[in-house]
Amino acid sequence: MSAGETILILEDDEGIAVLQRRSLARTGFNVEWTARTDEARARIERGGVDLLLLDNRLEGGVDGLEFYRQLKEAGLDLPVILVTGFSDDATAIRALRQGVLDYVTKSSEYLSYLPEAVRRALDQIHTRHELQRTNDQLRRTLGELQSQSEELRATTQQLWQAAKLASVGEMAAGIAHELNNPLGIVSLRLEGVLAKTSPDDPRRKPLEIVEQEIDRMSGLVANLLQFSRLGKEEASSVDLGEEVDRTLELMHHQLRKRNVGVRREVGPGPVCIHADRQKLRQVFLNLISNAVDAMAGGGTLTVRITHDTLGCGKAGVCIEVIDTGHGIAPELLPKVMDAFFTTKGEGKGTGLGLAICRRIVQEHHGAIAIDSTPGRGTTVRITLPTNGGTIVNGLRGM
Repeated sequence: MSAGETILILEDDEGIAVLQRRSLARTGFNVEWTARTDEARARIERGGVDLLLLDNRLEGGVDGLEFYRQLKEAGLDLPVILVTGFSDDATAIRALRQGVLDYVTKSSEYLSYLPEAVRRALDQIHTRHELQRTNDQLRRTLGELQSQSEELRATTQQLWQAAKLASVGEMAAGIAHELNNPLGIVSLRLEGVLAKTSPDDPRRKPLEIVEQEIDRMSGLVANLLQFSRLGKEEASSVDLGEEVDRTLELMHHQLRKRNVGVRREVGPGPVCIHADRQKLRQVFLNLISNAVDAMAGGGTLTVRITHDTLGCGKAGVCIEVIDTGHGIAPELLPKVMDAFFTTKGEGKGTGLGLAICRRIVQEHHGAIAIDSTPGRGTTVRITLPTNGGTIVNGLRGM
């Protein structure tokens, strides 16, 4: 323990206080003395007192331990050594129960070991503080390790899920290729049968229905192949309404299964921009898929495309995907576009969809925003320029 700690003596006998002060000062302590409890309390409140040397019987019959109890109740707890002229077990037990560090009897030789008792008490306090700091640091470190472990586990799980989805995508593309041949054969054979069937033949109508369903299946397979094809980054003229229709067609089964109705609000004629077709398809697929997942009990999906003006004054277009699902809590809304963050249940989402959408929109010099009200639904709003600017990541200039 270093010298220089401040010891406050609260003793109503000035002669005893002088002897105590001399004994402690020789050891290097800063020693102050008062006989009054109000002065002692005021000094403690100012701070800087390391230990209180407290007489058990103060002037006016004030009980030293009662004074210490009042200090603790006022939040002025500090190390205390009780000094008493009477040695009895009841006082010693009472003192220790109240938290007094040591108990010194005013014997003929107590002044010689008083500095050692003070030093031992202060060392004990210092050790307690160090242990507390160490425990606090260990708790913080443990909490950080647990947090990092949970993040690592979640990230690993999401990466495995993403890898699994990539494998599923490859498998779906393979299946689509395999379906093309038998669908083509069935279609050709059906054309031959229809060519030999007269218009008034009652069997022709069912055959025409089969032909329509084969055409629809062929379209779905072709659409699936286009969505799964990686290809190289390339900008071209893209009709947004047509790409939305392709995505809705691909999601037809999920929409019907979830009892989700679709409102398509696109003006007459094409709404075209210069963009990477494959990447925009990925954005639409992610957003519509998220909207469908948010309406597990059914609802309405609205896809709206309107002309807009960007913040810089350039002409643009606005695409809104609106659902009537469960919505997103306000505290989660700022995180939904972070990589690996998902509000879906375990195993139902990678947490990458919206992060990828944001990156693709930013590559096209656009902006993406999300508004949501819990219990009322979510709106994802994308604005993209219709001309001017340059798309990054190898895309040709617009």
